[in-house]
Amino acid sequence: MKKLSLILALVLVLTCGVLAACGDKTEESSAAESVAESAAESKAESKAESSEAATESSEAATESSEAATESSEAEESKEPIEAGTDNLAAGKTYTTCEQFRQGGADVNWGYDPNAQIAYPDETGSLTDGVKANEDSAYSDAVWAGWTGVHPDYAATGYMWMTIDLGEAKDLAKFVAYIGSSKLDNGIGASNMTVSIAVSNDGETFEVVGEAIPVDDASTIHAVTTVELGESVNAQYVQFRFARTGWVFLSELEVYAAA
Repeated sequence: MKKLSLILALVLVLTCGVLAACGDKTEESSAAESVAESAAESKAESKAESSEAATESSEAATESSEAATESSEAEESKEPIEAGTDNLAAGKTYTTCEQFRQGGADVNWGYDPNAQIAYPDETGSLTDGVKANEDSAYSDAVWAGWTGVHPDYAATGYMWMTIDLGEAKDLAKFVAYIGSSKLDNGIGASNMTVSIAVSNDGETFEVVGEAIPVDDASTIHAVTTVELGESVNAQYVQFRFARTGWVFLSELEVYAAA
């Protein structure tokens, strides 16, 4: 009887040990599952936050792009301000880049620093108020010629004429009377950009506007006008002509804001 009791007690002890071990494993498994679930939730939350941040960043970039587009459209749609009728450049002095000096056959009629100026600018001819008429030839004194085949052009990328207005003015409009292809098919005003730069010290210039000349050969001038949406205050006005071929001019005009 005692042996049976001892056997039963031993079985009971062993059973309890097995149950305890199973319980520990169950707890470990539950803890592991809890950790895994927590990590998964944290990863999901992090992914969601990252996705939200990316969405917000994308929306911000879109808003910034739209704002830039609106600003650009506003700039383009800005109407030119009204200009006065008095030509401020009339009778004013000016300086220009060097004109083309045409050499002889020894340089294939190219630039020669020791040669005569091919189409010289008569003193003050660009601001004397005299414009070429429809029968003028490009060799007439009313025209002055420059060309991109020149060291000055190679250094800057444009031909320039700087007018000193004598004092600073609020400026709004600039006009260049350029020889059209009616003068000669090799002259004209095609493939050209006219830019306006201004300064108050005659040394540091800022470009404030530009225009592309229209040359239909029906008239002697390809009149090119640069109008501003806001006036600029300046004493010096520099006309810049970007074209590798010839540029012939008979007059330059500057107008203040009305």
